[in-house]
Amino acid sequence: MREPGLFTAKESVSIRDSYKALDNCTFLNTAGMAPLPAESCEAMSSLLDDLNRSAYLNMKLWGEKITTARRLSAEIVGASEREIAFVRNTSEGVSIVASGMRWSEGDEIIISDLEFPSNVYPWLNLRRLGVEVRTIKSEGGRVTVDSIRAAVTRRTRLVAISSVQYLSGYMADLSSLGQMARERGFRLFVDAIQSLGVIPMDAKGCGVDFLSSGGFKWLCGPLGTGIFFCDVNRLDELDLTRVGWNTVQDSFDYSTIDYTIRDDAQRFEEGSPNLVGICGLLESLKLVMSAGVDRNRAHVIGLTDMLVDGLLGKGCKILSPRGDGEKSGIVNFAPREPDGVERLMERFGKEGIIVMKRGSGIRVSPHYYNTPEDIDRLLETI
Repeated sequence: MREPGLFTAKESVSIRDSYKALDNCTFLNTAGMAPLPAESCEAMSSLLDDLNRSAYLNMKLWGEKITTARRLSAEIVGASEREIAFVRNTSEGVSIVASGMRWSEGDEIIISDLEFPSNVYPWLNLRRLGVEVRTIKSEGGRVTVDSIRAAVTRRTRLVAISSVQYLSGYMADLSSLGQMARERGFRLFVDAIQSLGVIPMDAKGCGVDFLSSGGFKWLCGPLGTGIFFCDVNRLDELDLTRVGWNTVQDSFDYSTIDYTIRDDAQRFEEGSPNLVGICGLLESLKLVMSAGVDRNRAHVIGLTDMLVDGLLGKGCKILSPRGDGEKSGIVNFAPREPDGVERLMERFGKEGIIVMKRGSGIRVSPHYYNTPEDIDRLLETI
């Protein structure tokens, strides 16, 4: 009998039909890069064929696909379409904010020691302007609201945090952080690449100011695609450091030069779009959202709970926080033996079980296409 919240066997078969790569291995590395679904591959291939055969004849259809992708992106972020821009990756969204905010010498940015480099280097680059980047020390894989509150000062301009930490799997309390941001007057930036698509996001409701996420992990989209959210009330707080023909309001009126900037987040899409990538992302979004992100979360939490129970039964140490409100689709664990990680990774590789060594442990990250049988196979290999 399956645990409550898991997809039924019939639902799982339907989902896995889109992921041919899963026929060849036990894939448990969504936090690294998800396999690309067949529908996304077919959409991109079809568009390339269309370009080859008919050139500009189907431009209207292409525009409709971008509009639909933007609508679904807004829905999965918890925002309006006016607040969504397409980017190449998480780093690009971080850099839009880092380079666009009007910094003064002595301003502070708060990050943690768990952040992935994408959410570190763009902020460190601001040291050249006299901006201080303060790093909070995590405790047990957690970056708590209290630790951030204690670090905030009157000079704090921005707090940057991942919705889910890539190493420990800790899920941040964005609602409390958003409330603190309003009370203390700083801006809240969220790197959402490790949660968007598997954990429901309500950026507007939580008080998030800016959010960025690449499309190739839990959104199951192609590399080179991503989603950037900017609260409509923060648009004019970001100076444009890259400007092109599509920055302005009437961008398709090429013969009239009128530098009236768009009044929505599309101002950050300064040139021609990654049409092929966005079409692939659109199909991925349809699939990921088909059962509802709430269902995805319930399924994945069910799988990771099974995994943790099994790992504990084998004497492994769980390195990821697993309390209520902090667990995610990422579980980092280590065998008790000092050299157990390397030996186990070698064994997994031979058995075609795809996981990743991260920090001092092994990171396992199942998604909605995984099944209890995948978890059982991993546990049996230990």
